[in-house]
Amino acid sequence: MLAFILASRFLFFLAVISVVIAAPIPRNLRNSRLMIRDDSDSESDSSSGSDSDSSSSSNTDNTSVDNDSTSTSGASFVADSSIDVAAVLQLVKSVTSNPVSGANYGTGHDDNKAQIYKLDVDSSAGGSVYAFEADMDVDCDGTDYQCQGNDDGQSETSYGALSAKRVPFYVLPQSFVNQQNIKGNSLGAIICNNKMFYAIMGDTNGDSPEVIGEASWLMARTCFPADDLNGAKGHDQSDVTYIVFGSLVPGGISEDTSTIDVASLKALGDKTMKAFKLNS
Repeated sequence: MLAFILASRFLFFLAVISVVIAAPIPRNLRNSRLMIRDDSDSESDSSSGSDSDSSSSSNTDNTSVDNDSTSTSGASFVADSSIDVAAVLQLVKSVTSNPVSGANYGTGHDDNKAQIYKLDVDSSAGGSVYAFEADMDVDCDGTDYQCQGNDDGQSETSYGALSAKRVPFYVLPQSFVNQQNIKGNSLGAIICNNKMFYAIMGDTNGDSPEVIGEASWLMARTCFPADDLNGAKGHDQSDVTYIVFGSLVPGGISEDTSTIDVASLKALGDKTMKAFKLNS
């Protein structure tokens, strides 16, 4: 009798264990391990993506200015800090005794005119030097001719097809260039917003009537970074001073490329402006 009772209890115990083993595992418990693994993988993927973005960002070509913002303080074509910009500006503004005949151009804003003057400078300037004060409209001609607000842009500049967003250039009236034999891509020192930057004469204005006071997208937005300038919105005040070194052309410029050697531009600019002085 005792043996029968023990055998019955043993069989009952086995039956209970079988039921427990055979019972389905609840869905939330069954997936809990998988969910933890997926979350981990997700975090790993997210981290991997972040590293990739960071790597991509760090590999961005910092010389490219295709974006719409430009840092003035970090511009690679800014004049050396040892150059007294205020003194240069005062000196140039004081010279009005030698206006160039026939070189009085409208700025495109009301009846404002800008007279170009020839400066009597030391021979270290390497040839004729001119200066004028005008506004600064945005020229997007060249590879960036479809820039914001530029409805009448041209795909080429006068001496190739420069990138207005990558090259600091200024513009002169075509008749003045012809009259004074100004070399294409010649050096310019542009004083704006109490700072001096270097540029090349990368384009000419042949409108009828011709106007004066234009610069590339990069140059304009570097001069006035807070004004959101574009092809339809320029700096209208005639408070920008342009100094033109008509015979000096920096190296590293080719009609076959849309960019220039900015380091060569800055080197020539600093060398020229450190020696810059007017004959008494």
